[in-house]
Amino acid sequence: MKRIQLTLFALALAFTVHADTSASAEPRAVVDNVYTLFAAGDVEGFAALMAPDIVWNEAEGNPYADLNPYIGPEAVLTGLFARLLSDWENFTATPNELVVEGDRVVVFGRYGQTWPATGQMLDIPFVHSWTVQDGRLVAFQQYTDTAALVATMTGHSSAVEPASDSQANAYEQVALFPADRSLVRPEDGVMLADGTLLVADQVHGLAALAPDGAKRPFGNFASAGYVHEPPDRSAGPNGVALEPDGVHVLVADIFTGAIYRVNIENEQVERIHQHEFGANAARSDSSGALWFTQSTENSGPDSEARMFAAVDMRSLDGALYRLAPADEEGTRPAAELKISGLAFGNGLAIDEARGQLYVAETMADRIIGYRLDVKSGALSEGRVVAELPTPDNIELDAAGRLWVASPIANALLVVDPESGHWSTAFHPQSPKHERLMIEWQRRTASGEPRLELFGPDMWSPLPGLITGLILASESGAIYLTGLGDTLVKLESTE
Repeated sequence: MKRIQLTLFALALAFTVHADTSASAEPRAVVDNVYTLFAAGDVEGFAALMAPDIVWNEAEGNPYADLNPYIGPEAVLTGLFARLLSDWENFTATPNELVVEGDRVVVFGRYGQTWPATGQMLDIPFVHSWTVQDGRLVAFQQYTDTAALVATMTGHSSAVEPASDSQANAYEQVALFPADRSLVRPEDGVMLADGTLLVADQVHGLAALAPDGAKRPFGNFASAGYVHEPPDRSAGPNGVALEPDGVHVLVADIFTGAIYRVNIENEQVERIHQHEFGANAARSDSSGALWFTQSTENSGPDSEARMFAAVDMRSLDGALYRLAPADEEGTRPAAELKISGLAFGNGLAIDEARGQLYVAETMADRIIGYRLDVKSGALSEGRVVAELPTPDNIELDAAGRLWVASPIANALLVVDPESGHWSTAFHPQSPKHERLMIEWQRRTASGEPRLELFGPDMWSPLPGLITGLILASESGAIYLTGLGDTLVKLESTE
């Protein structure tokens, strides 16, 4: 079958176009015909629908985007489709919905194809944007799950399928915690030795959750200057992290820039730093130095809106800072800018055993890493650790792996920092979310606003966007935190 199809491509280029390409042909009818002809293997008819100067672009990140743009039918057929049909088996492109606006037709559908080397069947969504003029196809832009495509071709696991390798077990949702859904924006959290969960809570700063789900405020944040009086003044407790001493917890406020230190034994709260912009995540190393990320330059009454604006349209004003250890009098020097130009700096992890520091760059879809000299605070050998969708808060496990909350992918991912390979531990799939994810990718590539895509369809069936996680080492359970009103408890299926 493959040989026959390749022969048809060669013949199509030799024939004179005889298809009906009159100006009266409606854009929808032309695009409908594309998929009908393709399914029938009528390559000559398919070629006849293309304008002589058609501009064809594969999605960014697609291995076949190496020759973008494909200009003209011959380039499309010999440069692209001949390779597709040579590389893959049983290739199909099935449209499910067409949306027409003027001469533009957007098609939502699914690809089906088999990678011969492994026999793996790939079934992923696509969005095709066609431009039709005078009955001819003049432009094409593809959007699809390129991560899954690359993963299949290279043998790596992808974000759209449960992990099947040794990087991570598959997890399933077992409960909402607490069941009364009484939390307010539990962005991140930690587990204490007695099983108590401390989670960010917009009303109180921190809330403590007993193993039975009972909730209470933890620490007197108001005494440290914490104020949450919306709509005039809103606080945004965000990153929550245990310090190496095991006695203190750091809480970073993404709206006000305050960083609080909480003693878990007596619940005393101290504001140890006030940043000029919002502080996303904060961690300390064994020297006593404090590291924190800035997502964007947000401050003042419109701080929350400015923060979300950096999600809507990518900006490069994120940063990583370091506060040197306090002197004998408890005074710290000014914060030192270590990395600038980040596309929404977010989660932070320090692996002193391996001499590494990791930062999630959410709107750049990647985690970056640096060699860390703890004593001097020097960073070197910067690299991209992994490219993956919208990493938010990250946690380091005992094996040196990074567990990553991905809010837009609605998934919990696991990264091997040495190889950059990553797998999916949890991902409740839904057709509506798949379509939103493709649209998010399309808007990201085109530079269009994205915030209007936020809504229940993006995070369903979860209670809100996934933004963080709590690893419970003893029980093996994982708690997903996020922008909702409760946590999601996961347990391994193995």
